[in-house]
Amino acid sequence: MDLTNKLLIALPNIGDPRFHRAVIYICSHNENGCLGLRVNEPSQDLSVGDTLLHLNLPEFDIEKLKNDADYFEKISNSSLEMPPHLFDIPVLEGGPVEHNRGFVLHSKEYDLSQQTVKISKTISMTSSTDILSDISLGRGPQQICFAIGYVGWQAGQLEHEITENSWLVVDVDDEIVFSHEFDQKYEMCMQLLGIKPDKYSSISDNVGHA
Repeated sequence: MDLTNKLLIALPNIGDPRFHRAVIYICSHNENGCLGLRVNEPSQDLSVGDTLLHLNLPEFDIEKLKNDADYFEKISNSSLEMPPHLFDIPVLEGGPVEHNRGFVLHSKEYDLSQQTVKISKTISMTSSTDILSDISLGRGPQQICFAIGYVGWQAGQLEHEITENSWLVVDVDDEIVFSHEFDQKYEMCMQLLGIKPDKYSSISDNVGHA
C-alpha cells in the first residue's frame, strides 16, 4: 500500500502526545520507510517572512514588497507571482526529525528542475534554499506550506501503527494541505470521513484492525 500523497489523522489513542490531533501529509513512502510533514502545527513565533529575514537575503525587504505600489508591475514579467500575504503565514512544526531542516510543500506551477520533487499532479516539494530566494523576490509558488523538521518512519513501522489504530488514512484534499486555518484542519479531515466531533473519542474502538 503506497501512502504517498495521503493524509494521516492521529487517533485519540495514539499514545505520543507530540502527535495529538496531528494531520500529517505523506510526502514519500517506499520500501525504505516513510516521510511526512505535519500541516496543522504552526510555530508560535516564526513566520515565513521572519525566516527569510533570518537568512539575511540581501534582496529581501518584506515591508517594501508588501507596500510598494509598483511591486506587481515590477514582477509582471515573471510567470510566477507569489501573493505578498504568504510572507505572514506561520512556519509549521513539520516534525521532530532534523528540526534544522526546512521543507516547502507548494503548488505545481513552481519547478526548480532537479531540486523539486513532484509528489502528485498538484503538489510538489522543494527543500533547496533557492526556493526561499525566489519567495523573497515575490516569485515563489502561489500556494505554500513551509515546515521545519519532518516525521519519519522506518520500513513497516507506519503500517504497523495503522493496524494498531494510531492513525486514519484519508485521500488528500489540497485545500486542507494549503489552508491557513490550522486549528480547523483536524476537523476538516474528520468531515471528509463523515465523523462528527462528538464521535472522536470512540473512533479508535470502531475502526478495527487492518
